[in-house]
Amino acid sequence: MNPLIASALTELTDRDLAIMDDVEQFRLLTTKQLQQVHFPVGRGGHSSQAASTKAAMRALERLERNRILSRLSRRIGGVRHGSSGYIWQLTSYGDRLQRARRGETGRRRYIEPGGMFVEHTLAVTDATVTLRKLAREGRLEVLQVDGEPASHRQFTGPHGVPQTLKPDLYAVTATGAYEDSHFIEIDRDTEHIPAILRKCRLYAAYAATGTEQHRRGVFPAVLWVVPTPERAKRIADAIRDDRGLPDALFQVITTDQLASHLTAAEDSP
Repeated sequence: MNPLIASALTELTDRDLAIMDDVEQFRLLTTKQLQQVHFPVGRGGHSSQAASTKAAMRALERLERNRILSRLSRRIGGVRHGSSGYIWQLTSYGDRLQRARRGETGRRRYIEPGGMFVEHTLAVTDATVTLRKLAREGRLEVLQVDGEPASHRQFTGPHGVPQTLKPDLYAVTATGAYEDSHFIEIDRDTEHIPAILRKCRLYAAYAATGTEQHRRGVFPAVLWVVPTPERAKRIADAIRDDRGLPDALFQVITTDQLASHLTAAEDSP
């Protein structure tokens, strides 16, 4: 390992490294998202929201000064949301540090992403933050959560054509005696319904191979998380009306329903 890289790594705290791992895995995170996960308020954490915010910004600005993280020029919520709306990504130097930690070589160039990519990526990250908050509150246990590309599944489709299924998230959770697994798709109401149905058919084709069931004992529920009840109804109706789809494979909920849906086993009598 390069001596300068090795020296830089020794100066990072465990929390610094955890932040870098998350930003690498999910590509983009806001200050608020990082604060919720790594600077919680309450038992074992900070005494107040103000103290949490101050500590989060102190750590993130230090990582920025050290060229490990950079903030995008755009913000979530505009200037009035202040530092909570900053969006962070790993720099090329930060990527080099991450690779060095794993004994890998090479480097990746980081650029400013487009608006639609930013909004979708942060929505996916929000779902992950929800999972971690529920786990911290003791409402469920997170056994596994994979973002892209770890969530991807490759299989051989009809006529021997290679296919790749690309869920936004793969999650395994437990509540009490129940264990649930989900492929999670985050919808921002930007895709036409035919595109949604094509993705659903790809899930059905993968389920038909039996690969996931053989490997894990069950095929995960495919959970569409959408912004509004109206959008949820449109997608659910389209899936139900498509005779080629096993509609029992799919669930459609709104973003506001995600926490209650994932903890339903806990809350049932």
